[in-house]
Amino acid sequence: MTESVEKGNFVLKLEAFFNSCILEGWKDSVVALQSTGKMIEWSENLGITRRCIDSIVEKILTPPAKVNWSFTYSRPGYNKKRHQSVPRDWWTEDISDLDIDLFRFIVTALRSTNMVQPQLIGEALHVYASRWLPDTTKIRPPESSASLANEPVEKNRRVLETIVSMIPADRGSVSVNFLLRLLSTASYLGASPVTKTELIRRCGLQLDEVTVDDLLLPSHLSSDQYCYDIDMISVVLESFLVLWRIQYPAPSQDSQFMRSIRKVGKVIDCYLQVAAKDANMPVMKFISLAEALPDTARPKHDDLYKAINIYLKEHPDLNKAEKKRLCRILDCQKLSPDVCAHAVKNERLPLRTVVQVLFFDQERGFKATSQKLPPRGLLSRAQEAPFSETVQSKPKLPPDDRANRQEGTRRAPSPAIPERDQHKKLHLKSERNIVISREPGEVESEKVRETREEGISGSKMNPRKTMQGKSSSDHGHYKGRDR
Repeated sequence: MTESVEKGNFVLKLEAFFNSCILEGWKDSVVALQSTGKMIEWSENLGITRRCIDSIVEKILTPPAKVNWSFTYSRPGYNKKRHQSVPRDWWTEDISDLDIDLFRFIVTALRSTNMVQPQLIGEALHVYASRWLPDTTKIRPPESSASLANEPVEKNRRVLETIVSMIPADRGSVSVNFLLRLLSTASYLGASPVTKTELIRRCGLQLDEVTVDDLLLPSHLSSDQYCYDIDMISVVLESFLVLWRIQYPAPSQDSQFMRSIRKVGKVIDCYLQVAAKDANMPVMKFISLAEALPDTARPKHDDLYKAINIYLKEHPDLNKAEKKRLCRILDCQKLSPDVCAHAVKNERLPLRTVVQVLFFDQERGFKATSQKLPPRGLLSRAQEAPFSETVQSKPKLPPDDRANRQEGTRRAPSPAIPERDQHKKLHLKSERNIVISREPGEVESEKVRETREEGISGSKMNPRKTMQGKSSSDHGHYKGRDR
């Protein structure tokens, strides 16, 4: 069949057909590579495997605008009629039909070119894992290990470990949802500790991108009667805290660490609210996950209170000691007023917790009231200001004019005043002088003091002046009467 026997023999024709037809097509190259798995040694010796891989890699590196061959792309929400342009990951589904070793050869060749983005490599791994690995979210925990022996566990475990080893080191090359599902699958298949450790580390690096739905993964241990794998979430959270404490030994309030850890704290509290509805969830596992977060991760404890309230509602058989231990993780000072109002009326909480909520709520109200009121010094000055302004608004006379006016007043003949009225006027005058002299900012002069002394001494009755005043008044009275 070679050319040494006769020209135009079968081998030459087969070689021309293989180069011009098989390797020129996209799907034909994939099918040819897949068929080499039946005769691995012959295919490698004849170079068929290498030529098929080179053809596939060359077509993958072709710009999407120049792709003119048919390919399989059945992603949800994608419509070829609406999308005229070719997606960048058009090749991922077709190569997912290959065996894991052939798939690894193609991925390794693509990464060696440094022309494919890590996200595209991660997308290819995601498609392949979805194609071959079991969906652990829909699998119930096995009743015994014998049920696992009937399934191709060894093959799936090998596929899983190979995929984990090919994940690019770049952060964000794969989603945290994909990493958590791989970790759940590794726990289900009994993967090696090295694979689990690597997955835990990668999940911890990207835990700040997680959502509550990403964490709702079932437990696959036959001894666990509860639904969600809370132990796996605790391990991933611990890895996250260790990694970020190394990178940010002294985080500030505005650092990336604070934003990340507070986002993680909120997601964990929301996850606890869902896990609390599981009637078989042990209280100590719930408490251990809640206490794993540092204080800086929870600026408010409202979400944690909701999780505790749900747990108490779904687990009415808890004894007093367990309730106290559960509510001890709650910081009543970080509860909002609305949550405090709900906690005071909550009959499920221990009495000690309710008393703490009342105390801190009243203390907060007292502080808010004291901040609104002005200081005492300002209040006393505001009350004294109108009277002092009235006194200061009166025109002040020089000491000489004031003394002359007082002497003129004293020397001027005064009309006859009854004795009682004179006593009252002198008494009121002395009291007014005393009040004015007590105003702040007024310095009492010596003239005013003398005037006060004279006023007070004048209040003591002089018999002579009184008799003179009486006689003059009687004289005027009788004189007027004679008239």
